[in-house]
Amino acid sequence: MQIAMVDDCLDDVKRLKEYLVRYGQETGTKNDFWYFSDAESFLSSNHSAFDMVIMDIDMPGINGIDAARKLRQKGNRIVIMFVTNMPQYALAGYEVEAVDYVLKPLSYQDFALKMQKASRYVQRNRDAVISLQTTEGMISLQVSEILYVESALHYLMYCTNRENWKVRGSMTQAEKELGPFRFARCNSGILVNLRHVQAIEKEDVLIGGRRLKISRGKRLEFMNAFARYLGGMA
Repeated sequence: MQIAMVDDCLDDVKRLKEYLVRYGQETGTKNDFWYFSDAESFLSSNHSAFDMVIMDIDMPGINGIDAARKLRQKGNRIVIMFVTNMPQYALAGYEVEAVDYVLKPLSYQDFALKMQKASRYVQRNRDAVISLQTTEGMISLQVSEILYVESALHYLMYCTNRENWKVRGSMTQAEKELGPFRFARCNSGILVNLRHVQAIEKEDVLIGGRRLKISRGKRLEFMNAFARYLGGMA
């Protein structure tokens, strides 16, 4: 993994580097890491090249929460882990979709558990591409672009923010292909990309600014799938 560490405390950075090296040795993973002493220098870097950022909150200039907000506003899906001594910002941390919010001092055992969870998030951010034989010809589509797939008679509509693609096929086939990439049915005719879920309100799921119905028969299965997604279990 390509990991950025953003913290103005050199002692904490040194400890994190030791933990990352040890974690890599124990798991057989290669981790490259870069150090930034403040959020401004991190934001001005090529941050899209990183898989993950481990960030403090209380730093000179822009704090960690505001830096995370700027990343999300730019559409950056980087995995964020806060390691801080400020518990009062925990709620804000999850609002910017941080994978974890960890209080200092951090033991290695706790860190290793957090890294296992973060690694699952990194893995699912690494995009897959599928090929679709649409009514207009063959296209390649990144799985992360798909908001949801909707069935209509013998056709499927692959809906994205840019365009919708019509493909001849069955929902069963689509679910088999996309299920491993964290898709779940909210009703019998719609397969939702869980990473794009904005909110769940009563009987609706909000995705891409659109409201999709959650059927009674699919509700429990869909909510369980979404809970596993949020917890990094899927």
